Amino acid sequence: MIYRPCSWMLPVLAAIVLGNVNYASVMAAESSSAEEAIVTNAGKDELPFSQLPEPFVEQTPRNESAKNRLRLTTLLTKARLQDHRGDVAGALETYQRAYRLSPGSATILQEIVRLGFLLQRNEIASRYAILLAENQNTMTADAVQRVAQYCLEDGQTERAIQLYERALALLKKEGAHTQALGIHFRLLSIYQSHDEPKMAARHAGEVAKMIGDPDKFDLDAVVEQFSNGGLRSTYEKLGDVYLQADQPDKAAEMFAKGEEIDSSPENHLIHSAKVLVARKDWAGAQSKLEEYLNADHRVAGQEPYSLLLQVRQQMADSPAKAQVEVIDRLQKIHDDSPDFAPLAYFLTSLYAQQEAWDNVIAVSAPLIEQESDADALNHLCRAYIAKSDWSSLVSLLATSLDGNYNLDTIAEPLQKLIDDQKKWNQLATYLKSLTPADRSLNERIGVSRLYQLAEQSDPAWSWAEAAFPDLDNQEEARFLMQFGLQAFRGDQEAIAEKAFRAAIRLGLPKSQTSLFYFYLATTLEMQDKTSDALRTAKRAALLDEESALLRSRIPWTLYHAGRSEEALKEYRTLLEKFADDFENQQTRQVLRDAKRLLSVIAGQQDNLPQATEWLEQILDEFPDDTGAMNDLGYLWIDHETNLGRGFAMIQKAVAAEPENYAYLDSLGWAYFRLGQYQEAVSTLEHAAKLADGKDGTVFDHLGDAYLALGKKEKAIASWQQATGVLQDEADAAILTQVEAKLKTHT
Repeated sequence: MIYRPCSWMLPVLAAIVLGNVNYASVMAAESSSAEEAIVTNAGKDELPFSQLPEPFVEQTPRNESAKNRLRLTTLLTKARLQDHRGDVAGALETYQRAYRLSPGSATILQEIVRLGFLLQRNEIASRYAILLAENQNTMTADAVQRVAQYCLEDGQTERAIQLYERALALLKKEGAHTQALGIHFRLLSIYQSHDEPKMAARHAGEVAKMIGDPDKFDLDAVVEQFSNGGLRSTYEKLGDVYLQADQPDKAAEMFAKGEEIDSSPENHLIHSAKVLVARKDWAGAQSKLEEYLNADHRVAGQEPYSLLLQVRQQMADSPAKAQVEVIDRLQKIHDDSPDFAPLAYFLTSLYAQQEAWDNVIAVSAPLIEQESDADALNHLCRAYIAKSDWSSLVSLLATSLDGNYNLDTIAEPLQKLIDDQKKWNQLATYLKSLTPADRSLNERIGVSRLYQLAEQSDPAWSWAEAAFPDLDNQEEARFLMQFGLQAFRGDQEAIAEKAFRAAIRLGLPKSQTSLFYFYLATTLEMQDKTSDALRTAKRAALLDEESALLRSRIPWTLYHAGRSEEALKEYRTLLEKFADDFENQQTRQVLRDAKRLLSVIAGQQDNLPQATEWLEQILDEFPDDTGAMNDLGYLWIDHETNLGRGFAMIQKAVAAEPENYAYLDSLGWAYFRLGQYQEAVSTLEHAAKLADGKDGTVFDHLGDAYLALGKKEKAIASWQQATGVLQDEADAAILTQVEAKLKTHT
């Protein structure tokens, strides 16, 4: 029989669910109600309270879908009760958990967004607002537009585009032309920057139509706000968009309208030349460009020279001949105006293609310090290396330093120099002959950074030390930060340690010193100096007790040192301290990483419920975290539970990052668990190719899939590959399993 509680027990059960009744009150209620029952039933058959109810036995076990529906119902009931009792935070968390059981539910999403904003957890509310906007068609245009703007600022361009397009359709229905014009402009720019010229041109057409007939669209006031120059530049932008979409006639129309509004003959010559190039009217384009050059116009930067080269390459007998002709033509102009950098640097690029290094130097070197240009710096660097002009190269290092004392602009030719042993030895000999104190400050820093690129830490540090006396504390700290981080990235932990310790000795404010302690702790731990690393990490945390980032280095150090139980306690302390800080987004990211590692630790301890719970908590707050989706899906699949949900999560992760071999490995393993062995093999083969021999687990899974298809030899070969990788990875548990498979099948 089915057990049903009598009426006097319902309030008690509700109270237990709500959690506001203690054990004593429950017992008192039971006693009182029992006495009433005895009086009421006097003279009747005794009620069988002393008998246990028969257990409910399901005739057919629930499948995963039925279990999910039951779980969803339970969660929704709980969330409503929590909300009703004023436990807003609890209700929010329960709705977040429920959402993944019913993805796309507008009702659940509305509750999450409402509660999120009510609790001022605005980032969480905004993330779910995106999902709501994507799954609900009743949102206002203004709301959709605001969500789209959030997506754009958050780097989610594809989602932003879809939402802006939806907002645009709604605004047009409402006749809100001013807002619609703004969105057309926004979409035009987005499509243009993402190299989708046809889509950009579609919106360019709408903009042209609207600003061309402002009366019709009630845009007079908006268009009047444009100055003549502003309206002209708008038409020029539309013309360029049409050219990119290979629609020269429409481009010509836009350029002509711009010229009508605010005449600029020199610009119009270039626009006309571009249209003629698009029409493949090479002679006409050359005529316009010659007119521009003869008038010595300088309004269009390097574009006229690039167009001239393109035209001559179409008209001359060969590209090489065309290049010579253009060089001759432009060199004459340069001789008359040697200080015009756009022309000088365009000529430099042509000379560099010919490896005419003397000309590269003669044309660009006089201008490079006053008007730096990335391409020109690269060409000059190549020229000095080719000519073994080491003195000039050292000066160029100083010129090429960016605001963070890096040489990124000329990193490519410098790396080729380093790889050329003969050339590098020549330079190294020259550098040894120099006295750092005799060089300029930026030259000292430049040489130091060059040695770092060459992974020669001792001379790098010597040249760096020579720069310190001429730097104030703040600049020295900035330099040491970049120097230390570069050393760390280059696996030069000892020299990184020197840099961070030197920065700490500067006596900077606590906020800066604490960060150097943070990096120093990391560097020490990577050298297996765990005791020193822990002391340093604790010192960093003490300098700023409100920083979750600094505090997180303590458990990370313990985890890296293999002290998982201690790391577990410290991570829990970290979570407890900062759990309610939803305003600092860095803190939220730190806690997300902490939960990810806690899941790993739980997995290592074979605690599946806890491992999955940490990942669930990440997804509660970050519903689009593909890493957490993959990890949770894999845990479920590997333990053969929640196969449907796990498979869907992994598929979503793979869709977001189709070349991520770890996600593909999870997908292949999911196919294997679902008995789809052919799909498993093809997916795992792709994953193994992308992994490039770096992950033994992929080969282990592939071996299992091969065996399931009866391909025993391939399975054995794959397992043998896995053993080699796993030995390098020092993954004893999986290695033992793979060796057992090999023993069984060979």
